[in-house]
Amino acid sequence: MKITQILTIVTAVFLLSALSLKAQPASGQWQGQLEYEEVDVPFTFEIKYNGKKPVVTLINGDERIELKKVKIEGDSIIIPLKPFDAVLKAKYEEHEMTGWWSKGYRKKSVPFKATYGVPRFNPGGQPTIKILEKLSVTLKPENGAEYPGVGIFNLLDNGIVTGTLLTGVGDFRYFEGVMQGDSLKLSAFDGTHGFMIVGVKNEEGWSGEFYFDSSYKEAWTALEDPAASLKEQFVKVEEGQRPYFDILTAGNPSVKVSEDDYFDKVLIIQLFGTWCPNSFDQTNYLKEWYKENNERGVEILAVSFEVNFSQEYGTCRINDYQEDMDVPYQVVLGGRQNKGDAALAFPFLDKINAFPTLVIIDKNGFARYTCNYFNGPATGELYNQFDANFNKIVSELLAE
Repeated sequence: MKITQILTIVTAVFLLSALSLKAQPASGQWQGQLEYEEVDVPFTFEIKYNGKKPVVTLINGDERIELKKVKIEGDSIIIPLKPFDAVLKAKYEEHEMTGWWSKGYRKKSVPFKATYGVPRFNPGGQPTIKILEKLSVTLKPENGAEYPGVGIFNLLDNGIVTGTLLTGVGDFRYFEGVMQGDSLKLSAFDGTHGFMIVGVKNEEGWSGEFYFDSSYKEAWTALEDPAASLKEQFVKVEEGQRPYFDILTAGNPSVKVSEDDYFDKVLIIQLFGTWCPNSFDQTNYLKEWYKENNERGVEILAVSFEVNFSQEYGTCRINDYQEDMDVPYQVVLGGRQNKGDAALAFPFLDKINAFPTLVIIDKNGFARYTCNYFNGPATGELYNQFDANFNKIVSELLAE
């Protein structure tokens, strides 16, 4: 064997050995940052090890999202953000990471970096004002009509703020941030969305910017209002309306669902998307509710509408989602993410209001109620109100 070949083999073995001895990312709390065009969105995550296998937990206020399918390959860490079709990939050192946040249905990736042992927001300056638990919010798109929202926040003694913002299409889930002087900074990252709210209070109330993603933001204003609220979630359907079951599986016509399968049962149809964080929260609610109530004569049928739709992609997504979420009821593919398409099976709807939407069907096959948006667990008492109203409606229909 030539000397050059021997040197090549020795070098390769040395490099492999060096990689195998490379220190893994440190256990403990990390600060991640999504590098948007106008602002960096900080978030907190924790790394622990089960033996040599890393487990990453996303932290937003009281919420913990545990990610168990993390891989370390050479000098890279790969964090699948299940159940969403998204991933963090980064080159790592023991106390630093640099890489990208990517979604399987988007071509554009967002730069990502992380630092060990750094808080979500740098501390500094105590609050000079308080934030009321409820704000009446107005969001103002650059192109489009303004629309209402409600802010629900909790200011802790150390200046940390937790809470959420909800609108007529659902809540933006768990935020965490700081109040410094008269300024507010909040962020949220659940794997598929990274949000940032900045604001300041003056004599006229609150004002600021809401960054939805790297290239889109909306201005917002708010007034303190303990009675702030949104439109009713549950709406009665005009009598005599039945869904078209053959359209529900338009995304994959080889799968059939029949009205006869649900005769003499109360049926809840969930119109959702595997990309949608509110759908994630509602699915967690429904799957536990179903386990406790399905013997009462109720069924759930989930119909998914996917971004960047194709039958192959959509089928793969709902199969993965059902497995990742341990969903015990049927999930079918409705088609592409479009509020008009999602309403085609329901003659009483021109389009749905939001993903997710619930349509509640009585034992005779007639639609009786829609639930037009979802208040998730981050909304506290409003989530409890949803639970109470939902159970009341289902119980009334079961008693008929």
